[in-house]
Amino acid sequence: MYDAIVIGAGPSGMMCAITASKNNNKVLIIEKNDVIGKKMRLTGGGRCNITNLKDTAEFVKSLPIKNGRFLFSALSNFNPHDIYHYFESLGIKLKVEDHDRVFPVSDKAIDFVDALKQDLINKNVEIIYNSNVINIEIHSDYKIVKTETQDLKTKNIVIATGGMSYPHTGSTGVGHDIAENLNHSVTELFPTESPIISNDPIITSKELQGISFSNVILSLVDNTKILKSHQADLIITHFGLSGPVALKLSQFVYHYLKDHKEALLLLDVLPNISYDNLIKELKEKRDNNSTKLVKTVFKGFSQNRFIEFILKQIHLNNELKMADLANSQIEDFVKSLKSFEIKAHDVKPISVAFVTGGGVSLKEINPQTMESKIIPGLYFVGEVLDLHGYTGGYNITIALSTGYTAGISIRGEEK
Repeated sequence: MYDAIVIGAGPSGMMCAITASKNNNKVLIIEKNDVIGKKMRLTGGGRCNITNLKDTAEFVKSLPIKNGRFLFSALSNFNPHDIYHYFESLGIKLKVEDHDRVFPVSDKAIDFVDALKQDLINKNVEIIYNSNVINIEIHSDYKIVKTETQDLKTKNIVIATGGMSYPHTGSTGVGHDIAENLNHSVTELFPTESPIISNDPIITSKELQGISFSNVILSLVDNTKILKSHQADLIITHFGLSGPVALKLSQFVYHYLKDHKEALLLLDVLPNISYDNLIKELKEKRDNNSTKLVKTVFKGFSQNRFIEFILKQIHLNNELKMADLANSQIEDFVKSLKSFEIKAHDVKPISVAFVTGGGVSLKEINPQTMESKIIPGLYFVGEVLDLHGYTGGYNITIALSTGYTAGISIRGEEK
């Protein structure tokens, strides 16, 4: 009989198995793929942003969820700095990039996967590959995990199957099915960190397709009230909006669209200068460049194609000179730069989202152990839970910290 069987060899499952195996505990991982860490190999564009070096309070504050406090216990057990030192101890050289994001110096996600695999071997964790769990039986003193080929007896079971994004890596929602079959609640599953779809003529005309912006602010607006804003890079695509700022905003757009036909987004391409100061700057340029064409002077404010599009939208003559530019025309131009309107109509489905929102209800999970409050000896870790963060190292940190916490609970020790 095993001390623990972990279903899923993503970061949460591997960390749980490594941690639980201490004291010669007999631990098995069941993985449906022919390799471990299949999704992990793809994250961060193949670089794998392993964590985000914030302290616990700041980390939780940075999450887009209301239930982030659930993570305080897990993060006190294994926080971003612990994660950093753990991988350093495995021989991986790390670097910290902008926004506290941690990557391997090699820029190769496979280095993390290989290091975890070696640690699993060192801890004598067994792994069964290419195997699907078809049923779980709960008995008073033990549990049975049934696969297509065998029945496996264990004291503890850990569900570490991930969410529903990247389904080709094995994240197909099976963990949620297991949870519901074992009388647990699963909250609504929805796409997060997913591109935004727009049927706005601004997008469907394809005139702006392929334009990318650095460090812009994108806001979701209801009437004049800003519901949510993010600042990062943006790409205008043939279907809508992508890039970090659109991905971060997408979950709020998704929820807003459940009650509205469309969502109004405002784009500020010059967030580092105020509306009034930009007006002032343009009036000065009018005074100092009176003989130059408006289109020539204005092109310095953003990408040429975007400026040309705006000038056409606000009906500025291509041959208009700065001296003939009215104050109202300056105001129209500034409004377009500071609050360019794009209507959103959907977000890409959960299958192409980077992260799954929703999952096993946290009301039924002990935050200090990750153990089910309904079935003792049953644990849920990682993205299968109703926990998620933005991209930037948050989700892998959640996976590793919850996996570690379940692992120390299974072996019956404190950190």
